[in-house]
Formats: sequence, C-alpha cells, structure tokens
Amino acid sequence: MQQMPIAYDVAVHLTRAIGARPTASPGERRALTEVADAFRRDGLGVFSIPIRVPGRGRSRDVVGEVSGRHRCLKIVTAHADSGTAGPGASDNASGVGVLIAVAGRLRRIQPQCAVWLVATGAEERFVWGGRDHLGALVLTHLVRRRHLQPRLRYMLSVDTVGTTRRFWLRSPVRRPRTGAERELLGVARAAHVTVVWRRDDAQGNSDHREFELAHLRGMVIEVWRGDDPCGESACDDWRRLDPLALDGVERVVEGVLRRR
Repeated sequence: MQQMPIAYDVAVHLTRAIGARPTASPGERRALTEVADAFRRDGLGVFSIPIRVPGRGRSRDVVGEVSGRHRCLKIVTAHADSGTAGPGASDNASGVGVLIAVAGRLRRIQPQCAVWLVATGAEERFVWGGRDHLGALVLTHLVRRRHLQPRLRYMLSVDTVGTTRRFWLRSPVRRPRTGAERELLGVARAAHVTVVWRRDDAQGNSDHREFELAHLRGMVIEVWRGDDPCGESACDDWRRLDPLALDGVERVVEGVLRRR
C-alpha cells in the first residue's frame, strides 16, 4: 500500500481526533500544542506569541524557526483554528498538515533564508466578531519589534488546500511581484503543480491581509477559484481530503524555501 503524505495524515488526525477548533477553545489549544510538539521533534526552535481575543480569552501563535545561509527571512503560516460548525479539514487542518510535513524536512532542505513556520491562532474573524486575523496581526508586531522588515522576503499563508489539485495564489497587488508571487509561480511550474495568481478582492481574507496592511509582503495559496463549498461548515470533514492535493502544496512550499 502506498504511504500517504505526512500532510494528509496530520490533517486527518486533527480533523478526526480533535474536530472543531474555534478560537480560544480547548480544541484550538490542543492543536497548537501538537504543532509545537511536532516542531520540537523535528529540531526546530520553538516559541509562542500570546494573543488576547476580545470576549473569548487567550490564543497563541506557535513558531518553529530554523536559521538559513543568508540574512533573509521567509515566513509560512497556516491557521490552526476552525469555525464552530465543523471539524475544519480543508479549512485549515490541511494547511497545518503542510507546515508539519515541511518541518520534518526543513533541515534537509537547507533553506537559503531563515524560516519561520507559524501555526496561527484566532484567524477566523467571524468567531470573535472582529475585522483582524489576530494571529497574523501579532506576528506582524513581532516582526516590527525585532526590526526584521528589511530581511523579510515575504510571508505565505497556506489556507484551505486539501481538496483540489489546482490552486490560486492571491495577494492585493496589481501584478505578481519579483521575488514573491513570481518566485512561487516559477517553483510551482517546475514542480508541475498548477498555481494561478489572482488579485485579492478588497484587502484579502487570510493571514496575509495583516502583513499587506502593515506594508509587508504577504500572499496566500488556497483552493482553486478561492471558494470551498464546505468552508466553515459540518461537511468539511476528513473524507474530502485529497492526498495528492496536499502533496502538491508540500512540494511548492519546500521549493520556495530552497530559494534565496
């Protein structure tokens, strides 16, 4: 029997063993703890960024970091929380699965830039009723506090990638940028993964939004046409996950982390 990709196994586990993971819930806390444990097992430096969620309590981001050969930084995020109505398989256990899969190979990849893999909390804005993706927002604050803006190449949000073998790349700019969207599109072509860039509607609707509003380069890779009919609903369960979809995104993320 063919072995399933690690990202698929992780996404299935999060969906079946934990289920719904709304902001500041026991499910979100358990998912983030499991991500931190996985990062440590893979030899990454691990730290957390606390998040205050109005009306709900506390959440956090979990960051796994590894140094690179050059003084540059790339950030890849995936939100660990889900909506309240379903187990959040594609949205976004799929993205967390990709993070953990990449973490296991990060040292072998030998990235050119330093890498932060970040499982963000409190991304689903409708759960707490605000307008910001709070996990990404506190991450931008950390980048600024550490004066890392000049080193940051871009952040890439991996969000809802578990059900289609073609993907959209979104960002709120007029055209793909050299060293950001163009880099990812080139890597995807070389990996024989179909990724098409589309300009965001308005400010965007994933963690990359907060980076762009902070004048830091951000983009998101997501489901084809940017629409998942089961998003944030009960039908988003593990049975819809496609191992080949997740394998394609793994290869794209690994590819961009090899580049300077």
